[in-house]
Amino acid sequence: MSDKGKIIDEIAGKIKSGEIQPWKTESVLLEEYNIEFPEHFRLGTLSRRKNIEELTGYKFNYIELPEKPYLMQWRCPKDNSIWHLEARDMDTTCTFCGSTLGPHGTGEERYLPLVNNYIGGKEEYYSYAGQIKVFGDVDKTFTNILAYGPGFGSIGISVGCFRVNKLGGAEVKVARWAGAARNLGYVFESDEEREKAVVVAKEFLPALRKEMEEKYLTEFSGEIYEIEFVRRQHHSQYFLYICFYSRFEHARGHGDTSSAVGFARGRMDTIFNEKGVKYIQSIIAMGFDGDLKPSPRNRRGRYVSAQVRVPISDYEKMSKTSIDSLFSYMEIDRQGVIQEQGGFLYSGMGGEIIPALYRGTKVNPRPYNVSCTENVYVEIKGDDVIFGVELPNLEVGAASSREGLICPTAREVLKFMGIGTSKEFAAAAAAITLAGEFNFTLLHLRGEMYASK
Repeated sequence: MSDKGKIIDEIAGKIKSGEIQPWKTESVLLEEYNIEFPEHFRLGTLSRRKNIEELTGYKFNYIELPEKPYLMQWRCPKDNSIWHLEARDMDTTCTFCGSTLGPHGTGEERYLPLVNNYIGGKEEYYSYAGQIKVFGDVDKTFTNILAYGPGFGSIGISVGCFRVNKLGGAEVKVARWAGAARNLGYVFESDEEREKAVVVAKEFLPALRKEMEEKYLTEFSGEIYEIEFVRRQHHSQYFLYICFYSRFEHARGHGDTSSAVGFARGRMDTIFNEKGVKYIQSIIAMGFDGDLKPSPRNRRGRYVSAQVRVPISDYEKMSKTSIDSLFSYMEIDRQGVIQEQGGFLYSGMGGEIIPALYRGTKVNPRPYNVSCTENVYVEIKGDDVIFGVELPNLEVGAASSREGLICPTAREVLKFMGIGTSKEFAAAAAAITLAGEFNFTLLHLRGEMYASK
């Protein structure tokens, strides 16, 4: 084994034992091992990869490591804009003005990490964000690999995981079923004709429901568990929504539910025509069912929560302030959402944390904005404070299937993380979000978040 190979093994061992924090690997290589710039970026990344392999028992096969795993700074001579480009990027043209970029910074100042805690990846820059222990509906330890991007988010989550693990881990609750929804919409000229349609539809629905399940939902063991009639009016137009709600234990189910409801529309139109029900228009009512739109009625996705229990006295020591300050901080966030955004209440930083998991694992769905809906909550139970997060609409299909192909790199991420099912994905998402929120809240309370130096 080469000297560098021995150094990688030694650093990986120190990361595993907790002697070195993952984000300090590069500085340790410079200061204690006298590794030269920018080679320390490569050795630091290899050390984290080695640590992950030893923790999980898997080897890296698809998450590639570039020959030069760092970025270089460039400057436009015309407008002085500063550019950060991966070292292998040969396109050094300023897209603002077309000028050729020149080097920015001298010596070591010119080189920076691609992302904090980088472990590999060319199209996505993957970060290692520690491990998080969960118990409850899922009992295991996840090894967190995220595509977080620039900033200190991956470090913040890693620190949060360390804090939560030290407190015993995160208790998770994961709903058994993931929901999907799709709706038919009909327009009538009168309320009487609409009510006639409701009577006919209710007579036909039991047989139609069975057909829909057999033709479209059986592959993923799905079922239609509820059908709802909703009446609305716009001036002289009378609307009827027939809302089909399906559920799946291991799949997302949205595509198959949509296909089933498309089939139902044709069958329902035929029955209405045969029974003399006159309608102006029949459509798939895309906007009503919360299709990728956060809403209080959203019936898509799976509920999952994660929480940690801390003695109040311990939390006050950690936050360097009173428990009342925690509740004031939560209320500031709540009031900001209510007063400035209006409508229903969602809070927290889910929109920043959760996409890092979806981008890294590339599970279905690709548009994950509904899944980023989050509630942060704080409760007092006896002498303890409960700090938790809820994700009410987490959509996911974690298997590479007809629902959505997952590339080998992303499947490798899932394997390293320890995620094999949609339920485990949900548990990991909630626990990682909890870790980030828990740590970020402490930093805010201590006045250390975004503090200028």
